[in-house]
Amino acid sequence: MQFTKAVLVSSLVLACTNVLAQGSITSGSAVYQIPASHFDDSPTVNFTGVGTGDQLFEAGWWFRIEGDAREFSFPAPTAQNYTGDTATITWDNLASRDLAVTKTHVITSAGAGQGETVTSLAVTNNAATAITLQLFHFVDFDVNGSATGDSATMVGSNHMRITDATAGQCEYRAPTASAYMVRPFSATSDVAALLSDTSVTNLDNSGLPFGPADFTGAFQWTLQLAAGASATVNVHLACNTAATPVSLQQFEID
Repeated sequence: MQFTKAVLVSSLVLACTNVLAQGSITSGSAVYQIPASHFDDSPTVNFTGVGTGDQLFEAGWWFRIEGDAREFSFPAPTAQNYTGDTATITWDNLASRDLAVTKTHVITSAGAGQGETVTSLAVTNNAATAITLQLFHFVDFDVNGSATGDSATMVGSNHMRITDATAGQCEYRAPTASAYMVRPFSATSDVAALLSDTSVTNLDNSGLPFGPADFTGAFQWTLQLAAGASATVNVHLACNTAATPVSLQQFEID
Protein backbone atom coordinates (compact mmCIF):
# COMPACT_ATOMS: atom_id res chain seq x y z
CA MET A 1 0.00 0.00 0.00
CA GLN A 2 1.32 3.46 -0.87
CA PHE A 3 0.82 6.37 1.52
CA THR A 4 0.84 10.12 0.98
CA LYS A 5 3.19 12.28 2.98
CA ALA A 6 0.24 13.69 4.95
CA VAL A 7 -0.68 10.18 6.12
CA LEU A 8 2.94 9.42 6.98
CA VAL A 9 3.30 12.64 8.96
CA SER A 10 0.08 11.98 10.89
CA SER A 11 1.27 8.46 11.68
CA LEU A 12 4.63 9.70 12.90
CA VAL A 13 3.00 12.31 15.11
CA LEU A 14 0.74 9.70 16.69
CA ALA A 15 3.60 7.24 17.14
CA CYS A 16 6.05 9.78 18.54
CA THR A 17 3.86 11.97 20.71
CA ASN A 18 5.81 11.01 23.83
CA VAL A 19 9.26 10.75 22.17
CA LEU A 20 11.60 13.63 22.86
CA ALA A 21 13.90 14.99 20.15
CA GLN A 22 17.49 13.83 20.35
CA GLY A 23 18.73 17.38 20.00
CA SER A 24 18.42 20.77 18.38
CA ILE A 25 20.51 23.83 17.58
CA THR A 26 19.29 27.41 17.43
CA SER A 27 20.18 30.86 16.16
CA GLY A 28 17.65 33.57 16.94
CA SER A 29 14.26 32.09 16.05
CA ALA A 30 15.78 29.49 13.69
CA VAL A 31 15.81 25.89 14.97
CA TYR A 32 17.30 22.77 13.35
CA GLN A 33 16.10 19.67 15.16
CA ILE A 34 17.12 16.01 14.81
CA PRO A 35 14.44 13.71 16.29
CA ALA A 36 15.11 10.33 17.83
CA SER A 37 13.84 8.63 14.65
CA HIS A 38 16.45 10.30 12.42
CA PHE A 39 19.09 7.62 11.90
CA ASP A 40 17.51 5.26 9.36
CA ASP A 41 16.17 5.21 5.79
CA SER A 42 13.67 7.98 6.62
CA PRO A 43 15.88 10.60 8.32
CA THR A 44 13.33 12.96 9.85
CA VAL A 45 14.47 16.52 10.60
CA ASN A 46 12.74 19.79 11.44
CA PHE A 47 13.82 23.26 10.28
CA THR A 48 11.58 25.90 11.84
CA GLY A 49 11.64 29.63 12.47
CA VAL A 50 12.92 30.18 8.93
CA GLY A 51 9.55 30.72 7.26
CA THR A 52 6.01 29.47 7.69
CA GLY A 53 5.87 26.13 9.48
CA ASP A 54 8.49 23.39 9.10
CA GLN A 55 10.62 23.69 5.96
CA LEU A 56 12.12 20.18 6.07
CA PHE A 57 10.57 16.72 6.22
CA GLU A 58 13.76 14.64 5.92
CA ALA A 59 17.49 15.15 5.42
CA GLY A 60 20.26 12.61 5.85
CA TRP A 61 23.24 10.67 4.52
CA TRP A 62 23.86 7.37 2.72
CA PHE A 63 27.16 5.74 1.69
CA ARG A 64 28.51 2.96 -0.51
CA ILE A 65 32.02 1.52 -0.67
CA GLU A 66 33.13 0.23 -4.07
CA GLY A 67 32.10 -3.42 -4.28
CA ASP A 68 28.94 -3.02 -2.18
CA ALA A 69 25.70 -4.17 -3.82
CA ARG A 70 23.66 -1.22 -2.45
CA GLU A 71 23.78 2.02 -0.45
CA PHE A 72 23.37 2.23 3.33
CA SER A 73 21.89 5.02 5.44
CA PHE A 74 23.93 6.26 8.38
CA PRO A 75 22.95 4.33 11.53
CA ALA A 76 22.79 5.62 15.11
CA PRO A 77 26.04 7.41 15.96
CA THR A 78 28.62 6.78 18.65
CA ALA A 79 28.12 10.19 20.25
CA GLN A 80 26.09 13.39 19.84
CA ASN A 81 26.45 16.88 21.28
CA TYR A 82 24.06 19.79 20.74
CA THR A 83 25.27 23.11 22.15
CA GLY A 84 23.94 26.51 21.14
CA ASP A 85 24.20 26.87 17.37
CA THR A 86 26.37 23.75 16.78
CA ALA A 87 25.75 20.00 16.73
CA THR A 88 28.62 17.49 16.59
CA ILE A 89 27.77 13.88 15.76
CA THR A 90 30.40 11.13 15.50
CA TRP A 91 30.72 7.54 14.33
CA ASP A 92 33.89 5.87 15.59
CA ASN A 93 33.48 3.02 13.09
CA LEU A 94 30.59 3.66 10.71
CA ALA A 95 28.61 0.42 10.28
CA SER A 96 31.81 -1.50 11.17
CA ARG A 97 33.34 -0.44 7.83
CA ASP A 98 36.57 1.14 9.16
CA LEU A 99 35.30 4.67 8.58
CA ALA A 100 35.56 7.33 11.28
CA VAL A 101 33.05 10.11 10.65
CA THR A 102 32.42 13.48 12.26
CA LYS A 103 29.36 15.46 11.18
CA THR A 104 28.97 19.07 12.26
CA HIS A 105 25.84 21.20 11.84
CA VAL A 106 26.06 24.97 12.35
CA ILE A 107 22.93 27.13 12.19
CA THR A 108 22.85 30.90 11.53
CA SER A 109 20.05 33.42 11.18
CA ALA A 110 20.31 36.99 9.95
CA GLY A 111 16.79 37.83 11.09
CA ALA A 112 13.29 36.61 11.79
CA GLY A 113 11.93 34.06 9.32
CA GLN A 114 15.27 33.18 7.74
CA GLY A 115 18.20 30.91 8.42
CA GLU A 116 20.85 28.52 7.13
CA THR A 117 22.21 25.21 8.40
CA VAL A 118 25.67 24.25 7.13
CA THR A 119 26.68 20.60 7.45
CA SER A 120 30.31 19.50 7.32
CA LEU A 121 30.96 15.75 7.00
CA ALA A 122 34.54 14.58 7.63
CA VAL A 123 35.44 10.95 6.82
CA THR A 124 38.67 9.07 7.59
CA ASN A 125 39.52 5.73 6.02
CA ASN A 126 40.91 3.58 8.82
CA ALA A 127 41.18 0.49 6.63
CA ALA A 128 44.55 -0.90 5.63
CA THR A 129 43.84 -0.38 1.92
CA ALA A 130 42.52 2.40 -0.33
CA ILE A 131 38.78 2.64 -0.99
CA THR A 132 36.41 4.42 -3.34
CA LEU A 133 33.64 5.91 -1.21
CA GLN A 134 30.33 7.16 -2.58
CA LEU A 135 28.56 9.66 -0.32
CA PHE A 136 24.97 10.82 -0.78
CA HIS A 137 23.11 13.65 0.94
CA PHE A 138 19.32 13.56 0.62
CA VAL A 139 16.76 16.25 1.44
CA ASP A 140 12.97 16.57 1.31
CA PHE A 141 11.96 20.24 1.45
CA ASP A 142 8.45 21.41 2.31
CA VAL A 143 8.88 25.09 1.45
CA ASN A 144 6.41 27.38 3.23
CA GLY A 145 5.49 24.45 5.46
CA SER A 146 3.50 22.63 2.75
CA ALA A 147 4.37 19.39 0.98
CA THR A 148 2.88 20.31 -2.40
CA GLY A 149 3.43 23.16 -4.83
CA ASP A 150 7.23 23.29 -4.77
CA SER A 151 9.25 24.01 -7.91
CA ALA A 152 13.03 23.73 -8.29
CA THR A 153 15.74 24.87 -10.69
CA MET A 154 19.53 24.75 -10.77
CA VAL A 155 20.70 28.35 -10.39
CA GLY A 156 24.45 27.75 -10.11
CA SER A 157 27.03 25.01 -9.87
CA ASN A 158 25.49 22.37 -7.55
CA HIS A 159 23.07 25.02 -6.32
CA MET A 160 19.32 24.35 -6.37
CA ARG A 161 16.60 26.84 -5.50
CA ILE A 162 13.23 25.46 -4.38
CA THR A 163 10.25 27.84 -4.34
CA ASP A 164 6.71 27.42 -3.06
CA ALA A 165 3.74 28.39 -5.25
CA THR A 166 2.40 30.60 -2.46
CA ALA A 167 5.45 32.10 -0.72
CA GLY A 168 8.97 31.35 0.40
CA GLN A 169 12.08 29.76 -1.05
CA CYS A 170 14.92 27.51 0.10
CA GLU A 171 18.38 26.80 -1.32
CA TYR A 172 20.28 23.50 -1.46
CA ARG A 173 24.03 23.64 -2.20
CA ALA A 174 26.75 21.01 -2.29
CA PRO A 175 29.71 22.80 -3.85
CA THR A 176 31.94 19.85 -4.74
CA ALA A 177 29.35 17.17 -5.50
CA SER A 178 29.73 15.16 -8.70
CA ALA A 179 26.05 14.49 -9.45
CA TYR A 180 22.47 15.20 -8.37
CA MET A 181 18.98 13.77 -8.73
CA VAL A 182 15.50 15.21 -8.08
CA ARG A 183 12.25 13.21 -7.89
CA PRO A 184 8.71 13.86 -6.56
CA PHE A 185 7.97 12.41 -3.13
CA SER A 186 6.87 8.77 -3.23
CA ALA A 187 7.22 6.00 -0.69
CA THR A 188 8.54 3.72 -3.45
CA SER A 189 10.29 5.85 -6.09
CA ASP A 190 11.62 9.12 -4.65
CA VAL A 191 15.34 9.64 -4.14
CA ALA A 192 15.39 8.24 -0.59
CA ALA A 193 13.54 5.13 -1.76
CA LEU A 194 16.12 4.57 -4.51
CA LEU A 195 19.00 4.96 -2.06
CA SER A 196 17.30 2.55 0.37
CA ASP A 197 16.49 -0.29 -2.02
CA THR A 198 18.65 -3.37 -2.55
CA SER A 199 20.46 -2.26 -5.71
CA VAL A 200 23.19 0.23 -6.58
CA THR A 201 22.02 3.78 -7.31
CA ASN A 202 24.15 6.45 -8.95
CA LEU A 203 22.65 9.91 -9.31
CA ASP A 204 22.28 10.88 -12.97
CA ASN A 205 21.85 14.68 -13.04
CA SER A 206 18.14 14.38 -13.79
CA GLY A 207 14.88 15.84 -12.53
CA LEU A 208 15.41 19.58 -13.01
CA PRO A 209 13.60 21.81 -13.65
CA PHE A 210 11.05 20.33 -11.24
CA GLY A 211 7.45 20.88 -10.23
CA PRO A 212 5.22 22.09 -8.97
CA ALA A 213 5.06 18.96 -6.81
CA ASP A 214 6.50 17.55 -3.56
CA PHE A 215 10.32 17.90 -3.83
CA THR A 216 12.98 15.34 -2.92
CA GLY A 217 16.58 15.62 -4.07
CA ALA A 218 20.13 14.51 -3.40
CA PHE A 219 23.77 15.14 -4.22
CA GLN A 220 26.54 12.55 -4.64
CA TRP A 221 30.32 12.65 -4.09
CA THR A 222 32.94 10.13 -5.24
CA LEU A 223 35.93 10.10 -2.86
CA GLN A 224 39.18 8.24 -3.44
CA LEU A 225 40.63 7.60 0.02
CA ALA A 226 44.01 6.02 0.60
CA ALA A 227 44.58 4.11 3.84
CA GLY A 228 44.50 6.67 6.63
CA ALA A 229 43.30 9.49 4.35
CA SER A 230 40.50 11.93 5.20
CA ALA A 231 38.05 14.02 3.21
CA THR A 232 35.50 16.69 4.10
CA VAL A 233 32.38 17.69 2.17
CA ASN A 234 29.82 20.39 2.90
CA VAL A 235 26.08 20.91 2.40
CA HIS A 236 24.13 24.15 2.80
CA LEU A 237 20.38 24.32 3.49
CA ALA A 238 19.08 27.89 3.57
CA CYS A 239 15.51 29.17 3.72
CA ASN A 240 14.40 32.70 2.89
CA THR A 241 18.05 33.79 2.83
CA ALA A 242 20.93 33.22 0.44
CA ALA A 243 23.17 30.23 1.10
CA THR A 244 26.81 30.92 1.98
CA PRO A 245 28.71 32.03 -1.15
CA VAL A 246 30.70 29.33 -2.91
CA SER A 247 33.92 31.26 -2.24
CA LEU A 248 33.47 30.59 1.49
CA GLN A 249 32.71 26.86 1.13
CA GLN A 250 35.40 24.22 1.60
CA PHE A 251 36.39 20.76 0.38
CA GLU A 252 39.44 18.89 1.60
CA ILE A 253 41.23 15.60 0.99
CA ASP A 254 44.29 14.74 3.06
